[in-house]
Amino acid sequence: MAQAGNPYTGANLYPTLELLDPLHPLRRRMALWLLPLGALLALVAFAASRAAELDPVDRFFLPLLALGFSLLALALWSLPRTSSWVLPLAHGLVATYLLATLAFQLLIAPNPLGLSPAAHWVPFVYFSSFLFFRTHQAVRLALLYLLTLFLLSLLGAFRGHFHAEHLNALAQFFGANLAYVGLLYMLVRVREGYLEARLDAYTDPLTNLRNRRYLDLVLKRELFRVRRYRRPLSLLVLDLDNFKRINDTHGHPVGDRVLKSLTRCLEDHLRQSDRAVRLGGEEFAVLLAETPLAQAVRLAGRLRQAVAALRIPPVEGLSVSIGVAQAHLEDSPLSLLKRADDALYQAKRRGKNRVEVG
Repeated sequence: MAQAGNPYTGANLYPTLELLDPLHPLRRRMALWLLPLGALLALVAFAASRAAELDPVDRFFLPLLALGFSLLALALWSLPRTSSWVLPLAHGLVATYLLATLAFQLLIAPNPLGLSPAAHWVPFVYFSSFLFFRTHQAVRLALLYLLTLFLLSLLGAFRGHFHAEHLNALAQFFGANLAYVGLLYMLVRVREGYLEARLDAYTDPLTNLRNRRYLDLVLKRELFRVRRYRRPLSLLVLDLDNFKRINDTHGHPVGDRVLKSLTRCLEDHLRQSDRAVRLGGEEFAVLLAETPLAQAVRLAGRLRQAVAALRIPPVEGLSVSIGVAQAHLEDSPLSLLKRADDALYQAKRRGKNRVEVG
C-alpha cells in the first residue's frame, strides 16, 4: 500500500471544486485588470493630493498601494498556477489601508462632514472576503472588521471628537454595513447550494469518486493546458478482472465492498492533483497532471501490485488490468480516452493483471 517517500501516497484524493465554480477563472481575469488600475489610481491620488496637505496615512499608504498592486499584478500574470496568494494579499492591503484611514479620522482628525469618502470603500472588504475565503471565514472577517471600526468609533466618542453630523453619519454607516454583510451571506449561501447541486451531478454515489461527466469536463481543461504550456499529462484506465464472476458468486453487496476497497487503494497512491473517476461498473480512470508516460507506467505498476495485495473475504484474489496513455498536442478528450481504453483491452487480451501502453 502507501510507501514512504512516494510522491503519490497519503494525499487526499478529492480535488477542489475549481472546475465547477464559474468564478474561479473570472477572479484572475478581473484581477489582471483591476490591480494595474488600482496602482494607477493610487498614483493619481497621491500626485493630485500633494498640492493639498496629505494626511500621514495617505502619505504612507498611497505609494505602498501603487507598488504593491503593480507587483501583485506582475506575479499573477507571470505565475498563474502558483499565485493563489495574490488576491488575498491584495484584499489585505486594501482592508489595512481603509482601516488606517478611518482610524485616523475617528481618533485623530475627524472629518467635518461626518465621514470621508474612504468610508464608501469599506463594503469592498466584505465583497472580497466572500470571494476569496470560505463563507464562515468571510463572515467572521467581515464582522471582526466592522467590530473594529465600531470600537474605534466608541473610542473617538469618548475623546469628544464627534458632533451631531458625525453621529448621524456613523449610525447610517454601521447600519448599511451590517445590511451588506447579511445580504452577502445570503447570496453566498445560494451560490454554495448551486455548487453542491453541481457536485452531486458529478459524483458517483457508491464510491464518492467523480464520474464520467466530470472526466469529460476536466479533460477539456487539462488538454488546453497541455497545448498552451507544453506540460505532460497522462491517463490511466483501470478495469477489475473477472468482476462479474465476483458479483455472480458472492452477490452485489460483496461486489460493492470490492469497489470501495479499490477506491481506498487509489486514495493511498494518488496525489491531490490527480483526479480519479469511476467510469461505470468496475471501470475507473485516473488523470495524472504534470506526469510523463514513464512515471505514469510506474504508478500503474504500483497500483496493479496494490490491488493484488488486497484481501476482501470471501473473495479469493483480485487483479486489475490497466491501460496507460500520454496526451499528445493534437488530442481531444475522446481520442486520449480511446487510446487508454484500447491499451486496457490489449491488457485484457494478453492475459489480464497487466499494464499496457496506448
